Amino acid sequence: MDEAEIGTLPGDPAAPRPLTVAHVSTQRGWHGGEQQAWLLCEGLRARGHENLIFARAGGEFSRRMKSANFCVQDLPGSGRGLAAILGMRAALRRRLPDVIHMHDSHALTGGGLACAGLQIPARIAARRVDFPIRSAWRYRWFADHVVPVSTTVAQACRTAGIEPSRLTIVHDGVDPDRAGSGDRERGRANLRIADHNLLLVTVATLTEAKGHRDLLAALKSVVKQFPQVIAVCAGDGELRADLEAEVARSGLQQFVRFLGYRSDVPDLLRAADLMVMPSVQEGLCSTLIDAMFAGTPIITTTAGGIPDLVGPCGDEAAVARMVRSRDPAALADAVSEALRSLVDGVPIFGVDVTRARDRAWRRFTAAAMIEGTLAVYRRAMQRVR
Repeated sequence: MDEAEIGTLPGDPAAPRPLTVAHVSTQRGWHGGEQQAWLLCEGLRARGHENLIFARAGGEFSRRMKSANFCVQDLPGSGRGLAAILGMRAALRRRLPDVIHMHDSHALTGGGLACAGLQIPARIAARRVDFPIRSAWRYRWFADHVVPVSTTVAQACRTAGIEPSRLTIVHDGVDPDRAGSGDRERGRANLRIADHNLLLVTVATLTEAKGHRDLLAALKSVVKQFPQVIAVCAGDGELRADLEAEVARSGLQQFVRFLGYRSDVPDLLRAADLMVMPSVQEGLCSTLIDAMFAGTPIITTTAGGIPDLVGPCGDEAAVARMVRSRDPAALADAVSEALRSLVDGVPIFGVDVTRARDRAWRRFTAAAMIEGTLAVYRRAMQRVR
C-alpha cells in the first residue's frame, strides 16, 4: 500500500476552535472499539471539545458513558431501527455537530441515515476489522472519511473501492499510566499462581477470530515439556462452553483457566511470563499495546494488523515473536522456545521488551490516537467547504 496515499497523521494542526462531535455506537457489549471510543471522548473533553453520545439502550457503552457524565441519548432496540434513526435525527437537527463519528458498521447505517441532508460538515466512519467489506456503498454514501485501525484494514477498504484519499489510518492507543501500573506479585497472588509456575496470559474475547482453539492445540505439546505451565484466558464470549469442553477432552484441566471478564488486566500482564495472542483475524489488537507497556514478552501471530504493532518498522526489527496464524505447531514451538529461554535465563529470540515499550510510547498512546483522530476531523471539515 502506498504510504503517501494512506498514512497515519502525527497530530492536529493548529485547531482554531472547539468542536462539537456526535458519536454513534450500537454495540451491546464492551470490547476494544468501545474502549477506544471512550478514550477518544475523554481526550476530546479534556481538550475542550463537546461530545454528544448516541448509544444502544441497555448497552455497556451507554452505561459507562453516563457514569463518566457524558451527554448520552439512548437508541432503542438494536440502535439502527426506524425509531432509533428518527430519534437521532431529531437530536442532530437540534444541535448540528461539526462531526458525526460512527464507531461500528451498524452505527454507520443508522447514523448515516439519521444525518442525511443535515448540514454536518464531517461524517467519519471507523473501520476496525480486517475481513472484506460486504456493503462498501455505505462507506461511500454515508461517510466523508473512513478511519481504518491498521494497514491491513486500510487495504480491505481500498479493495472494496473506497478511494485512498478518503482513508487515514489511526492506530489504537492506550493509557500508558494504566497499562504500566500492574503489579506482578499482586497479579500472581490474585490468580493463586505459585512462584515456580510459568504463567501464560491471553486477553481476548472468546470468539473464533482470536484463535483460542489453536492455543489449546499448542498447549498439548507445550505442557509435556513444561508441566509447570499455567495458561489463563481473560475475557468472555460465545465460545466459552466449547473451549472448556475442549480443555476437558484434551486433559488440560490443570493447565488452563478461563477467567471471564477482568478489570485487573495490568496486573495479569505483569504477572505473566509470556503474553500469548493466537489471533487468526485481527484488526489491530490493542491488548498487545498493554503488554508492550507492561514489559511482558509477547508471542503472537501475523494476523491482520498485528505486524503494525510489533512487526518490523522501517529499520527497526520486530519486538515480539510472530508465527503464522492457524498453525498450532508453530505456536507451540515459539512458546516452548521462549519458555526454555526464560528457564535458562537467556534472552528470548526476536523479543525485546525494552524496545517494545519504547515503540508503544512513541506510537501507540491514547494521546497519539486522539490527536490523529482530531486531524482527520479537521481534514474532513476542510474538504467539504
